[in-house]
Amino acid sequence: MTQTIKAWSFNRLLQFEACPHRSFLDIIQKAPTPDYDATHPMVRGRMIHTEVEEYITGKTDKFPSTGKKLKALLTECQTMIQKGQGTAEEQWAFTENWDRVGWYDETVWVRMATDVFLSYSDDAAAIIDWKTGKSFGNEVKYMQQMQLYAVGAFMLYPKLEYIDVTLGFLDDGKERTKPFERGDKINKLLLRFTERARKMTTAVDFRLKPSAMNCKYCPFGPTGTKACIYGVEPL
Repeated sequence: MTQTIKAWSFNRLLQFEACPHRSFLDIIQKAPTPDYDATHPMVRGRMIHTEVEEYITGKTDKFPSTGKKLKALLTECQTMIQKGQGTAEEQWAFTENWDRVGWYDETVWVRMATDVFLSYSDDAAAIIDWKTGKSFGNEVKYMQQMQLYAVGAFMLYPKLEYIDVTLGFLDDGKERTKPFERGDKINKLLLRFTERARKMTTAVDFRLKPSAMNCKYCPFGPTGTKACIYGVEPL
């Protein structure tokens, strides 16, 4: 029986477009991934996200281990959440028609999670996504992620007309904000993401795209578990 990928997220979509075979190993075959230690960027990132969530939601008074240069933004999030005008770690899930469903619903097609959602009024809101590491070098990826957040927000909140999406880079204190307004541009982005995702969720040919760049950080490649026997050694 031919298997397909049922649901996608932003990271899954980029992974598939870079190398469909990696998605096959990860999502369909569920191949083991390496046991990374606490110094690995991915593990560190998750740890810091937890620290930030606990701080802005009032679970702890301890300031996160990084993020001092974004203290004003963290304080704004903390204040809004305490007033009941913000939430942390919301989980949004939609069907292929962009109707909201539960995170684990059988009809779920796309999932996205917001680090912080702030509601200023019925028609104006903001999303903040925390980042660790460098604030430069992934500009196209960051812009697409901000666009998808905006699409999700407008699909979820019918009265929403304006939203700012901010990436907060905790390590270097940079903020990158993009404003979005409901209208033709959002409709075009919705269609574009839908078309891209349908290619992924209808794919039955998970072809290889080995390259020094694709394989360098692949958990299944030569520097990972070697579940992919076609991986290219990094330069």
